[in-house]
Amino acid sequence: MEERHKNIKPIYDLVVKKVFCNEAVALQFVQDIFELPAKSAKLIGGDKIFLANSNVEDDFNIAVDILVELDNHAQVIIEVQLAKQAFFTNRIWAYLCKQVNDNIERLKQNENERHAIYKKLPPVYVAAIVDRNYFEGEEAISTFLIKEETSNTELKMYVDNDIKEMPLLKIVFLELKKYKPELKESYNKVRWLEFFGNKQYTNEPGEVIDQADDLLNVRNWTKEEKDMYDERTRQLDHQWATYAYAREEGIEYGMAQGIEQGREEGRAEGIEYGMEQAVITLMKNGHISPEVAAEQLKVNIENLDKYL
Repeated sequence: MEERHKNIKPIYDLVVKKVFCNEAVALQFVQDIFELPAKSAKLIGGDKIFLANSNVEDDFNIAVDILVELDNHAQVIIEVQLAKQAFFTNRIWAYLCKQVNDNIERLKQNENERHAIYKKLPPVYVAAIVDRNYFEGEEAISTFLIKEETSNTELKMYVDNDIKEMPLLKIVFLELKKYKPELKESYNKVRWLEFFGNKQYTNEPGEVIDQADDLLNVRNWTKEEKDMYDERTRQLDHQWATYAYAREEGIEYGMAQGIEQGREEGRAEGIEYGMEQAVITLMKNGHISPEVAAEQLKVNIENLDKYL
């Protein structure tokens, strides 16, 4: 299927930040994906396309891509992931827990009574837009809730003085690679797969999605935004090109080692050794993360030391 935009990737983190800086777009996304009765949304984190929203150390940066607050005080983290990470679910949990803790600390500063802190503590939800598949099955949109094991009763909470209960936890994965035009999900949700997956729309996407598409028009960007996007694109292209080159080098090296040994098992071992060295070199040079390296080597991240 032909891409809607030839010169822009909607899934790049810089672009996603720019899209959700439009609060009407952020609100529509939250309403569609989480089915929450929100009337307004305010961006309270990730409002710069060129700066990470973080106040923690660089070596342990768990700053979220986008943080949206709804008029009922509920908060939604929107996280984007291009490459598959072995511990991405753990990372999402860290983001969510940190945000809950930040909310508690903020309320402690403003509330004198402990009871008021719990009363005003908002729920935090997560949307993960991923360009690699994480789950088995063909469902492109997966929603996770907390439910009672036998009765399937969902755990909910009240938000301040709102009379309507809200889910205590909600995590939604949008797996873009699983998109098919014939998906049976509500089109209000499917259109976001089409938007971020750069697919042609199979129905009228609606006015807000049209606004979001307009934000992808590079001609309307500032020079700073264009320069940042070009730099980010060069970085990603270099990273994947380096990985592809190293992979080929590793295979060639492994084949040479195997041929020299003159045994089929030696050839297999040589290829494996060459691949291992290529992955470790990429990680040492900062081209891939330890999580990606662990996944390629099929080991837990804690066991990477034996390759160093």
